[in-house]
Amino acid sequence: NSEFIRIGFKEYKKQFDLSTLGFTNRTADSVNKNNEKMLSMRQLQKAIDSLQKENQRIKDQMTKDMLLQFHFSSRPDSFWLQPALNQKPSGEVVKRFDLLLPDSAEGNVNQNVQNMAASVRLNTESLINTASDKDRTLRRHKIEWHRKIVLSLACLVLFLVGAPLGSIIRKGGLGTPLIFAIIFFMVFYFSSTTGEKFAKENTFTPFTGMWMATFVLTPVGIFLTYKAMRDSQLFNKEFYYRSARVIKKLFGR
Repeated sequence: NSEFIRIGFKEYKKQFDLSTLGFTNRTADSVNKNNEKMLSMRQLQKAIDSLQKENQRIKDQMTKDMLLQFHFSSRPDSFWLQPALNQKPSGEVVKRFDLLLPDSAEGNVNQNVQNMAASVRLNTESLINTASDKDRTLRRHKIEWHRKIVLSLACLVLFLVGAPLGSIIRKGGLGTPLIFAIIFFMVFYFSSTTGEKFAKENTFTPFTGMWMATFVLTPVGIFLTYKAMRDSQLFNKEFYYRSARVIKKLFGR
């Protein structure tokens, strides 16, 4: 049992020794070197190249391990067929390989095959898990590389969308243009976050996922800019009312 202690104070300072936590010798670069969000485009490109080489090395290692385990020949070798071609067939057809084995060796052969298959399976699963981790890290680096460009161009895209709204929407004040601007921004935001999510899940490529919002709103911005230059009445409700009355008169005759 510990004694209950109550302390009353207006201000209390508590010092902690951080040396045991390993923070004293860690600089900002060492802390953030594994955080792809803190890297520049040059550092990201260098990391992407290294990760791609590492993924290829893991694939080559997987193939090499299987060749070593199963003793596959890297080149076609038909020299051993020549003595067999000179022999007369026995006339007996063997449908199963294990029928060629003597009863005394069958158990050992089956056990060796099972051990070999289990070993290859464990090695392959380990390499697959390592390759999956490297692939996720590679996708995150590619996403951050594209993000640095997409966010810069997003300002221009949203400007193309928002700037023409004031001239197209013929109403005083900021209310109606602001509402449409918020709607287009939400479209951009949801498209961007959805594309990034699909890119992280490897449903989309990092390029497609990160640029999806830009691809969606760029045609909209160009269209609105064109309409504004042509003095369009796209968002003028009175224009639609007049058009509706004209259509009603045509059908009423």
